[in-house]
Amino acid sequence: MPNPTEFSYAGITVPAGCRRIVISAELEPASDDPRIQPTGFPDVGPVLYPDPSGKHGLICIIESEPSMANRLEEVCFSNKYEGTLRAPTFAGLPYLRAEKDHAFKTASTIDGHRFASDFLAKCSGQFVPAQAQPSKLAEYIKASLGVSSDGKTMPVSRIPEVFELVMGLDTMSLIHGFQISNDQISFVGLRHPRALTASVVGYGCERVIVPGVKFNVGQVESESGQAIFQKQRITAPRIEARFSIDVALLASLRLAPPANSRAAHPIPDLQTPRLQLLIAIALWKVASFLSEFEVEKSLRTECKLKLKGNPKIGFDAGAMTAAFSYQATASASLAEEITAAQLPAGRSPLILTFAS
Repeated sequence: MPNPTEFSYAGITVPAGCRRIVISAELEPASDDPRIQPTGFPDVGPVLYPDPSGKHGLICIIESEPSMANRLEEVCFSNKYEGTLRAPTFAGLPYLRAEKDHAFKTASTIDGHRFASDFLAKCSGQFVPAQAQPSKLAEYIKASLGVSSDGKTMPVSRIPEVFELVMGLDTMSLIHGFQISNDQISFVGLRHPRALTASVVGYGCERVIVPGVKFNVGQVESESGQAIFQKQRITAPRIEARFSIDVALLASLRLAPPANSRAAHPIPDLQTPRLQLLIAIALWKVASFLSEFEVEKSLRTECKLKLKGNPKIGFDAGAMTAAFSYQATASASLAEEITAAQLPAGRSPLILTFAS
């Protein structure tokens, strides 16, 4: 489903009918040394593969999509160890914070798969105003979606309601993906893929083997003496960070109850403003991440990169000819979009407690 209406945020106009926003930025080594340490995988090392078009030689994954997802989440945190969202940028945006005896334990912004966390599922909170007794998160989710008491079945017709529910519990989950599956809810299907994906790749790459040696002198007793090893590095004449915001995916989600002006208590149209909020957050994330490359961004010990030229933005399959004003976007406020979305109050964060 494409974006239904034209939408402007921080000087960027997302046209009506847009299905995807693509942003690219060319990067280069921050020093005169062209050698780069790409991401490596156990028993595989760096991933290099030939360009299918034959135009760019070997392509290397410098930063993978899962790693970039983590980095795009971290730009939103004032405290990345507790998953605390930046204030005032995200004031009023829901997420969950779990405590035990008033001590921080975890948060939905940093816990694996968010609602898949057994710890969060067993925490209790006030999910409904004037609620007589706190309820566990898992029980609140089951009651909201009509999940059976054993957590194994639910009416398939109610699956679309999960996105509205998540919008009011941890809005960021709709951008980065989630899964609701734990020891209390085992129904398969309550999940959502990433709507914002990104990677950093090198083109025309060459492998470079750098020797190294480790001495065990004056340390614990060891028969290894010294260990000689090699470090795999690359050179890349062109490095590109590429970001994709799946507008069509976000637009296809049911983010709010259907509008009804004839009801006893009229229900406003919140689908559009909530979609626009998610798009604005995704744009802000990309812009804030790119701003870290203005001088130097260290992806790992020997992978320090900086921006080369101006980032570009494009919509759908069109050429990325427009400049992406990442500095203006990163400094833009999200207050208007958060207010228009009319998200549940008192959930930024919603404090949950865990009783052993």
